[in-house]
Amino acid sequence: MTEPVHHQIVVDLEDSLGGRRLRYLLGALTLVLVVGCAPQLTPQQALVEKAFGVCHAQGPSTKLERVERDGRFTVVGREHESQRVHDCMVRYAEPTRRPAPATAPPAGAPPASAPSAGAPPSSAPPAPKAEPLVTSRLPGTWRGTLKLPPRAAGEVEVASPALLRFAVAAGSIRWSLASGTAAVPLAADGTAIVVDGELRMTGTVRMESIGSNAGVRYAGTMVGDRLEVTGVTTDKQVHNLSVRRTAE
Repeated sequence: MTEPVHHQIVVDLEDSLGGRRLRYLLGALTLVLVVGCAPQLTPQQALVEKAFGVCHAQGPSTKLERVERDGRFTVVGREHESQRVHDCMVRYAEPTRRPAPATAPPAGAPPASAPSAGAPPSSAPPAPKAEPLVTSRLPGTWRGTLKLPPRAAGEVEVASPALLRFAVAAGSIRWSLASGTAAVPLAADGTAIVVDGELRMTGTVRMESIGSNAGVRYAGTMVGDRLEVTGVTTDKQVHNLSVRRTAE
C-alpha cells in the first residue's frame, strides 16, 4: 500500500511583495496600538517631572525613581544631593513660588483698557510676596490649616485646623504640630532650622488611630504674614500647611 505524500509550500515573506506589504501593515498597527495605549500623565505627575528637570542640576547623581498619579514621588541618589533636589522640587511645586500663567480674555470680551489720566489708582492690595525668614520670628504659636491630598482613587482632600508651636530648647528650635480630624488625630514634632531664609523641619508624624508612625521633612517660607510649608513623609504622604502667628 502506497503511503500518501504530504507537500508543504513555504512562502518567503521577506522576498515577496505581498510579504513586505504585510510586514509594513503589521508594523504600522503595532505603532498605533503602542501610542494609543501609552499612559497619560496626570497634572500632578507632569508638575513633578518638570520640577525634577528644573532641580536636577542641584544633584547630578539623582534619579526620579517613581512618580505616583497623585504627585507623590521618590528621588534616589547621594544623600545630600537627593535631599537638595527633593527640597527644591517641593519648593517649586508650591503655587506661591510660581507666577500664575496669563489667561486670554474670553471671545467677544472687550480688551482691558488702561486707566485714564488722573484716575485714582486701584484700591486692590498687591499680592503678598515670599520674603526671607529669620529665626527669631519662629518662636510662638501659629494657627492655620493642614491639607492632606487624596491618598487613593475615590478619596478627597482633607483639610483640618492646625496648631503649630515653635520653642527654643537647649540651643535648638523644637516644633510640635497638632491637627487631623476627630476620628484620625495627627500629632508631630521635631527640630527646625532656617537655611538661606527658608525653614527646614524634620521630625516624626504620628496617627495612632490608624497605626501610622512616619518620618517627615518640611520646607517652608514666609508669604506675607503666613508661613507656607510643604512636606513629605517617609510613607509618601504630602502635607500642605498654611499658618499665621497668633501668639508669642
